[in-house]
Amino acid sequence: MVKQVVIWKLQDKCFGPNLGTIKANIKTKLEELNGQIPGLESIAVKTECLSSSTGDIVFEATFESEDAFKNYQKHELRLAATKDAIVPFVDTTTHVEFEV
Repeated sequence: MVKQVVIWKLQDKCFGPNLGTIKANIKTKLEELNGQIPGLESIAVKTECLSSSTGDIVFEATFESEDAFKNYQKHELRLAATKDAIVPFVDTTTHVEFEV
């Protein structure tokens, strides 16, 4: 099994009246991928981080194997979800993948 953890820092322009909508859209778009991509076992998105955090959103995904993870990275559903919900709003991305 492979686990991926991603931490996103949102762009400053997001911190206004639309912040809740932006975070909710990211969470919904990504969690909707559950059960849609072969080898993807689970996705969970946390949008309410403590004020001591250096990131704004945490993404956790579990895959059957490293090959399943690689397939997920280039899968059209993932690319579509991230294109509209994440790319326009994220300033920095930190990620780590590891075997469980």
